[in-house]
Amino acid sequence: MGGNLCAAEIPQENASPTTYMWQHPLPANHSEVIICGSSVSVPCRALFMMCKEFDIPADLCGIDFAKHLYSPEHLAVNPIHSLPVALIYDKSKPDVPPVSVNGCEAIVYFLKEKYSSLIPQTFIPSDPLKKAAMMQKYFFLSTVVYRATMYQYVYPLLGLMSECQYDVCKRDFSLGIVEDWAKAGSPYFEGKDPSFSDFFLFSLWMGNNWVRNDDFDLPWKHKDVIDKYPATKAIIEGVGKLEGVKHVCATPIGEGDAAIDIVNATGFFGMLAKEMPGNARQFNFTDGGKIHPNMVGNSEEKGKVDMPHTLKACI
Repeated sequence: MGGNLCAAEIPQENASPTTYMWQHPLPANHSEVIICGSSVSVPCRALFMMCKEFDIPADLCGIDFAKHLYSPEHLAVNPIHSLPVALIYDKSKPDVPPVSVNGCEAIVYFLKEKYSSLIPQTFIPSDPLKKAAMMQKYFFLSTVVYRATMYQYVYPLLGLMSECQYDVCKRDFSLGIVEDWAKAGSPYFEGKDPSFSDFFLFSLWMGNNWVRNDDFDLPWKHKDVIDKYPATKAIIEGVGKLEGVKHVCATPIGEGDAAIDIVNATGFFGMLAKEMPGNARQFNFTDGGKIHPNMVGNSEEKGKVDMPHTLKACI
């Protein structure tokens, strides 16, 4: 941190967008807009792909959960301490703190309005009906499908909190809805060009493939059922061929960040359990102190915070 940056943390001046890991102070020539996140995260990755694909002149700033998220410097500008977060600066007033905007949905709308000349209408339409039709797909993917798949079969292996087991009953239903949407458009949800909902679908697919390797003994894997949904698979394959998307998937922002291609190839660096843990779990944060939920699995306080109970019949 400070002024002693390793090579991986030096801003990549020739890249568009500029990328670097969180540092204090920020580079003097930072952009007006900085998107902070982690390439491992589904919503962060979707935003990174959008910025890279359309050459949006916002900086992409990697956040190491263990080192950066609760640092005093980051909390000062991101008090909600959730990711992704956009930090919007008034460059004419360098001493004024940035406006902090949390959440993928809010940020993508902001980027669309601010950089409308760079982002095609097909990606996020201005027409109210077309925008609503596209965004309902995004919201369905980012809530129902996300919770019915990755939350159930991937996150528990890392010791993370899961959504209510009720969501799992919506898994096949939700994937069927997505397939119907994919069939109605060609080759993407909204027609011949990709939209943000297509990007989010691809990002969720990549997240579900943390556990694609054969040594994971799980009751369900996205890769094992994708052929049942050929139109969905075609969208995933199409988005995966885009240059900006390929770059984000293959390229970490810097030290402390991890490209999703490497994460998936290594099964999250061997850090995941190989089978489902107990699915009825209690999290006690009163005794655990201030620990981000994503860090519980690696915390020395894990035994005080995470208390799993085994109800195998319910999985």
